Amino acid sequence: MQLLERSLSDEHRDIRDRADAFAEDVLSPRAEEIEATDEFPRDVVEAAGDAGLLGILIPEEYGGLGSDFVGYALALERVARESGAVAETIQGHTFATLPVLHHGSDAQREAYLPEMVAGESVGSMLLTEPGAGSSPTELETVAEETDDGYALTGEKSFGTNAGVADVHLVVARKRPQPEDSHGVSVFLVPGVDDVSGFTFDRAEFMGMRGHITGDSTLDGVEVDSDALLGGVGEGFRIAMGTIDMARTGLGAIGTGIAQAAYDEAVDYASERRQGGNAIGEYQAVQVLVAKMDTRLEAARHLVYESAASIAESGGNTRKSSQAKYYASDVAEFVTRNAMQIYGGKGYRTDYPLERYLRDAKILSLIGGTTEIQQTTVATESLSL
Repeated sequence: MQLLERSLSDEHRDIRDRADAFAEDVLSPRAEEIEATDEFPRDVVEAAGDAGLLGILIPEEYGGLGSDFVGYALALERVARESGAVAETIQGHTFATLPVLHHGSDAQREAYLPEMVAGESVGSMLLTEPGAGSSPTELETVAEETDDGYALTGEKSFGTNAGVADVHLVVARKRPQPEDSHGVSVFLVPGVDDVSGFTFDRAEFMGMRGHITGDSTLDGVEVDSDALLGGVGEGFRIAMGTIDMARTGLGAIGTGIAQAAYDEAVDYASERRQGGNAIGEYQAVQVLVAKMDTRLEAARHLVYESAASIAESGGNTRKSSQAKYYASDVAEFVTRNAMQIYGGKGYRTDYPLERYLRDAKILSLIGGTTEIQQTTVATESLSL
């Protein structure tokens, strides 16, 4: 942590201060309510926009902070310490804004980015499908060319903020398909209440309550020709263009959740007394704390090593996969053992540890499972 601290710029510290203030003043008082109601916290998203946290990677001309991925990871980790659900909501929104920034026309950037940065418009990327996973080359969703634009038909699974988003980035295969291209393209589609033929069925999960995802169905959804993001056939490049960032962001969320659980466990071990001694004085508890502390620091190192690589040179697939899978594993390890230190109280719903444990679990499944990340690390390491 000290090495990371010494490497931070004043800009990074300012972003961390913004995240601290948002987490303490806005999110901490609302985190348990979001968990209990499982409702999308649009007011919290808007507050994140007010704090500048939705535009960390967006240039100032569109209302953003124009910072780098280290700043983004710092903010995301801090938010995740209060609420993994809100952190994942910000993550999903961010990776809907970046394709617009990098591949949109000047008109699209002007139309979408200022409102998305301010939190007035929520974004979602719809890539995954029931039969194709997240592979753009196997997509079955199609965009039929019409006289005025395109008609989109297909089914999408997952997609953070799907259904509640004001703009969905839908990855589909254009028909007729160009001879020199697979035709996979990205289309900007409004919210489900703003177009005909777009329906959403929310999925219920054991954790990340308040984070919205589920199944989207597009049945001839019509969009204008200017809804095409980038060019025809650029969908694969657009969808995969932020993959190292997305993996590293999930690693930052895992680190934040793990830090919250670790802090709870250490405080409890210092205060809870048994047999006249604080339970932290017993070797069994000390061994758990030592393992948790060491793995947490190792995870943080991998996350920020990957974040720095993204900031300096655009990213490194091996580093991002290491960061994602190890931080996910550590989040599960630390939350599980923090509960062990609490004993029976840790299993109670009026303590936060069971929420941390449920939130941590999904990180090893989304954005590419742990096994996929390990295969990627091995492939990159072996230069296969």
